[in-house]
Amino acid sequence: MLCGEALFRALSSEYPLFDGNSRPKPDPTCFETFPQAVACALAGKTVSAKGSEKRTVRRELLEKFEVELSELRNIDWLDAALCALTADFFARGRVTAYGDAITGFIVVPNLQQIPEDSGL
Repeated sequence: MLCGEALFRALSSEYPLFDGNSRPKPDPTCFETFPQAVACALAGKTVSAKGSEKRTVRRELLEKFEVELSELRNIDWLDAALCALTADFFARGRVTAYGDAITGFIVVPNLQQIPEDSGL
């Protein structure tokens, strides 16, 4: 978390923090997401965050969205891939944001906003 905060501070002057508007942005935007919340959003239900089940569920979710897994050898890389997938959803304006302007937002994919023929 401390590294993420430091990164945001370094980028914030040029890349504003997401303000809760889920439409695609013409300019780069910083946003916060959380792998467990992303996994639950993609699964459409609460999923386990424990041990090997966590790893299995996250791999299955990434496979469902056609993410190449061969180089993702540990849970940190799987979590990073979930967050990168969320960035793709964010760029398409297909996210749900939880939070508020004062404390900030956590962004997760919104599967309800995906047309069936979109490839996602």
